[in-house]
Amino acid sequence: MEEYAHGAKTGVEYPPIPRFYRSPISVWEGSDMANTMTVATPASAAKITEGRINADRLFYVVAAGMMLIFTAGGFRHFYLHGRAPWGDMTNQIVPLIVAHGLAMSGWVILFLVQSILILTGRRRLHMVIGPLAGVLAAAIVILGSTVAPLSVRFSPQIYASLGGPRPFLAMMFVQMLSFGTLVGTGLVYRRRPEIHRPMMLLATIVIQSGALGRFPYIENLAAFPPLYVWGPVLLFGGLLFVLQWGMSRTLNRWYLMGYAGMVMASFMSVAVGHTALWDRMVSSFVP
Repeated sequence: MEEYAHGAKTGVEYPPIPRFYRSPISVWEGSDMANTMTVATPASAAKITEGRINADRLFYVVAAGMMLIFTAGGFRHFYLHGRAPWGDMTNQIVPLIVAHGLAMSGWVILFLVQSILILTGRRRLHMVIGPLAGVLAAAIVILGSTVAPLSVRFSPQIYASLGGPRPFLAMMFVQMLSFGTLVGTGLVYRRRPEIHRPMMLLATIVIQSGALGRFPYIENLAAFPPLYVWGPVLLFGGLLFVLQWGMSRTLNRWYLMGYAGMVMASFMSVAVGHTALWDRMVSSFVP
């Protein structure tokens, strides 16, 4: 107690550190706990981060595999018999329909291949193949924007369950616009994987409307108002968001923003397709 007295014996103006006190530095220096805090924790964090990255890459392979299954199942009549689900293809545009179907199928296969290349660490080959995606995407937009109006002109009766040929045409044009926008965004940000990958995935989901709408057991969802062909697409896209969240333990905000854009585009296409202005615009071409 004498050491704490002001000016007593020691003449110390302020109380010194008690003899039993040890500096935090001296306690931690050289201890195993210090090594744990400075070495093991960063290593553990790096391992967790690497695990999440690998899980995220695996997610894209899983999603691509699912879409390939939907494509094969939905267009099984096309692949096996050269026919549409409702019967023969529209005679006047058979070559265009075949080219359109092959381009769409090629895109899904390419997406799966590219996802596998990233998962296996073959990034350079992934980048070399990349320009093919731009060419294929352009072909899909051109063919889709051509086949849709010709199909509703020559075979309007097959779209009665989808709200009619004129509203259906509005939905198809908006889908092609959405696909092109998402692919374009993905290509612009091809060196930023956190943006590139979800944009390319969402673009592939958008063009799954035909496959999902013809897949066994879920095909009735494609005729469910008010979203019609958008319904299975939005449902599938939402489920994939949850799957990615579960696998990587992270929320992909770029995917979420792109998905929100898809939702807005879907409602916009339905609203536009039922306006008097749109009806007048296409009345001379579509019965």
